Amino acid sequence: MLVALAVLGLVASGLVYDRLFRERAAPYFESDAEHFLYGSIGAESIDGVPYWIWLVLPRVFPDLLPGAGGYSSLGLVSEGAHELPVGLSMVTIGYPRVAMNCAFCHTGSVRSRPDEPPRIVAGAPAHQTSAQAYTRFLTAAAADPRFNAGTILGEIARNYRLSFVDRLLYRFVVIPGTRQRLLRLRNETAWTSRHTDWGAGRADILNPIKFRRLGRPVDATVGTADMMPLWSTASRAHGLFWDGSTSSLRDAVMTSALGSGASRPWLDRDIARWDESGDERSSLRRIHDYMMALKPPPYPFSLDAPLASAGEAVYKTECAECHAHAGTGGGDVASVSSVGTDDNRRTVWTVDATTAYDTFSGGRAWQSPAVAVRDGYLAVPLDGLWLRAPYLHNGSVPSLTDLLNASQSRPSRFWRGYDVYDPAKVGFVSDGPEAQRLGTVYDTTQPGNANTGHSYGTDLPAESKRALLEYLKTL
Repeated sequence: MLVALAVLGLVASGLVYDRLFRERAAPYFESDAEHFLYGSIGAESIDGVPYWIWLVLPRVFPDLLPGAGGYSSLGLVSEGAHELPVGLSMVTIGYPRVAMNCAFCHTGSVRSRPDEPPRIVAGAPAHQTSAQAYTRFLTAAAADPRFNAGTILGEIARNYRLSFVDRLLYRFVVIPGTRQRLLRLRNETAWTSRHTDWGAGRADILNPIKFRRLGRPVDATVGTADMMPLWSTASRAHGLFWDGSTSSLRDAVMTSALGSGASRPWLDRDIARWDESGDERSSLRRIHDYMMALKPPPYPFSLDAPLASAGEAVYKTECAECHAHAGTGGGDVASVSSVGTDDNRRTVWTVDATTAYDTFSGGRAWQSPAVAVRDGYLAVPLDGLWLRAPYLHNGSVPSLTDLLNASQSRPSRFWRGYDVYDPAKVGFVSDGPEAQRLGTVYDTTQPGNANTGHSYGTDLPAESKRALLEYLKTL
């Protein structure tokens, strides 16, 4: 009897380990482009939501979403036959789990008119997606009494029949455990409700590292910034991120993965494979290589070639010194005192955070140099500028036409996230019924949202502005 009980205990333990904890290899995608869109960055073990729970949450909690359409109401975009939206990966750790990857914040959509299907552009800023609203939906659902085994298992059964063992595990372990993890995430991100909302296409990537991963005390700093494009990174020798705090794309990829939830053990394994070749090469290395080769999409609408040619001379006089790849400024950091843009993002990272990060990483192979507090923001290259609206580091100016106006004449309130393009203003439609219905409001009076500064070109004659705008479309 003792032997039988021991054998039964071993079988039960093995079954529990297999169904709850055993990590299987992540799905392999043949192309680096698909890997970028759907591959894992190691966030599933910490922030992964069980796939079957994730799938049914919009149907159980439609009232917690901003509108109809499930996850698409949060700006997530889908393509082809993929079962997950762009920017989400799925890895089996006991059971299939869904988590964010790089494409969640760095894949955009664009339409020329409302009745047109969206064009998905990998590497573009995800101006239409709200990472904060996605997290808030998941955590609000967990705090709702409807988040219980009976309701969720009933909804899962409408799509898929779990085995008897899995139904038991989901009822007594997976669903209660998921609820507890999401409630913990809700507590860990409660500070965001006291800060300016991010809205569509923006995120604060530094404060979550400080407060959640490094355990630093919550402060009042606002690090919210626009999503950046990932193309032409090979040419950005003067720095990456908005403040140019690193010139190494490898360090930028690893830091971003850490901020997005990658676990330390996963980073240890992945970086150990960084220099290896073959099918099992590093996930982050594949993303790095994809970014190195990524080019900006050409402007897809009609151009006035003679006007653009005239605008090139205006560009060389007004913009090239700071923004051209080979300009005399060369993409150096422009001090806040000189450029005059919102100062909040610059002050987020502190000496205390640097010390805590050194302790957290403990000299591991993926430890990147400390993020320095800079005096300003990087004058970034302008390639693919047409698809990078809204503008400035905090996304506070909806179009290039508005950027060429004095700050007091720029919109103080507009809507972000609507993906219909306005070629005349060079930006996305940012007002009107559909923009207000599908987008998120941007209020320039909120901390971190100021649209002041960058007055270059604002005094140009109207014809010179028109020519410059036409040329900027070609970059």
